[in-house]
Amino acid sequence: MMLATDTRYILHPVWDPLLRALHWWMALAMMAQFTSGATLLALGNDMSDALMGKIDIIHYVGGYAFAAGLVVRIIWLFVGPPTARWRDLLPLTSAQRRIWRETLSCYLSGFRRPISPYRGHNAFAGPAYLAFFLIAVAQIALGISLSLMPDSEAMNSPLMVMHEWGFFLLLAFVIVHVALVIAHEVAGRHGLISAMIHGHKGFTESEHQALHADWDAALGVQADLSGGTKGLDDITSNNGDITKTRHE
Repeated sequence: MMLATDTRYILHPVWDPLLRALHWWMALAMMAQFTSGATLLALGNDMSDALMGKIDIIHYVGGYAFAAGLVVRIIWLFVGPPTARWRDLLPLTSAQRRIWRETLSCYLSGFRRPISPYRGHNAFAGPAYLAFFLIAVAQIALGISLSLMPDSEAMNSPLMVMHEWGFFLLLAFVIVHVALVIAHEVAGRHGLISAMIHGHKGFTESEHQALHADWDAALGVQADLSGGTKGLDDITSNNGDITKTRHE
């Protein structure tokens, strides 16, 4: 049964502008990569040299654009705000581990069980994001190595086979990522997709209060580890919160 406080929801700031810009920059670059890469794989030598040259240029430019975005995103894992940092991707706190277990239970039930609210990255998906970074770095390194080879040598190189496998791994990640985001959007109603545009997630008041308890616990862990809470103080601030009526 819905609580009285759940008739309203709070839009809480989660994603910073740079993280949102990097997300869409890398998404567009990957679309260019997937489209051009799939064309090269499907048609290959059946294309004219002129057409293949144009598609290669799209693939190279898209690859370097993606690489630039990935480098900045990796740097942002260490110097960005709390929800952009690597600690937000791993189940390090008791609250993150609880969300990990509850998310797994939700998936195994086919989304019949409720989705636990979480402020930044889902603790269950976080390790997959880190794996994505590792695969993407390897894919970029392979692409640059292949681009420095003569075309005939590159096409027959074992690196090309590895690059093609990397293509399918990243494509599989994107498909699963989009499918789960849509599922969370429908079942959880926290505005995951719109949050990557305007930066705010939506929570009911009871969810917001529960999350504050988790944030206080995270601050305590950070204080024990580093002797301070620098960089985490903003997550318990209500600055930027917007309260609206929730319509069922």
